[in-house]
Amino acid sequence: MLNDLQPSPAIVKRPANIFARKHRGMLIDMLMFLVNVFLMRLLVRVFLDIYRQASAGDAIARFGLLLFYLALLVLPSLGAILKRWHFHQRIKQRGEAEAADSWLPFGCIFIPAIYLIVNMCITLGVALTFLDLFPGSQFGETVGVSLLLFGIVYNVFQTVLVFRYFAPPKREPKSAFLRDPRSESLGDACIFLNLILYQVLLNWVTVVYPGFHEGKATDRFFTVVIFALLIYITGRIFFLVEDLRHPRTWLTILLANSPLVVRVVLGGPATATAGFLIPALIAGKRKRFYIRQSRALNSLPR
Repeated sequence: MLNDLQPSPAIVKRPANIFARKHRGMLIDMLMFLVNVFLMRLLVRVFLDIYRQASAGDAIARFGLLLFYLALLVLPSLGAILKRWHFHQRIKQRGEAEAADSWLPFGCIFIPAIYLIVNMCITLGVALTFLDLFPGSQFGETVGVSLLLFGIVYNVFQTVLVFRYFAPPKREPKSAFLRDPRSESLGDACIFLNLILYQVLLNWVTVVYPGFHEGKATDRFFTVVIFALLIYITGRIFFLVEDLRHPRTWLTILLANSPLVVRVVLGGPATATAGFLIPALIAGKRKRFYIRQSRALNSLPR
């Protein structure tokens, strides 16, 4: 009789294997959380140093910024090419009726348009940044305009290539390497590196743009959450077909971006690049203490 009360093995839900291929997106979310907590402070400092050197006229630093931008453009395209065959083979092997080409959100024009707009905004920001690196210079204007035009053309090409990833290939790749499982691992590495570069760029923006560390905490919260999710999901889009319908996916996405949100909302500009959550919390309390102290001094009779 006790056996009748026990659930069937087919009914018992087992915890998801985070290292399984179909859960690779959640694994990358966890890794991004660790990068944001322990490494982002160092990475943003390096980026700030390179930007300062580029502003001072260092040619090597300017070339480094150019490579940074080109990596933002190229890495998603490489990821799409390296992972496409393996993704659709995995869908077939699992026997899922939910094939990529029948999945409605990626079959419409709305999501590719958002993806293209986000990348166009990044391209515009990079082009304007290069204009600032060459103030009043004809060469700077030429470089900025060239980057803008190249970015616009390549972003259209990249959007087509990325969303072609969700359509099943009609034939197997001619290249033996693209059929090798190692190519998918390399594609995952490209996407992970691209997400890190996105996070460095977003952290840098939160430092230099006053809107992310001025005003009310609630205003900063909604601003940074919207920007962070738009940019992060743009880089993570390859994994959404397989894990979008799992509620824990959105929890891991929020977890990956939570250190940035906490730093911006509680830390202000002084800790916007801090690598740990605890210093941000301490800085937030210290800031509120100074505000109360200043108000108390202003209220004293003169």
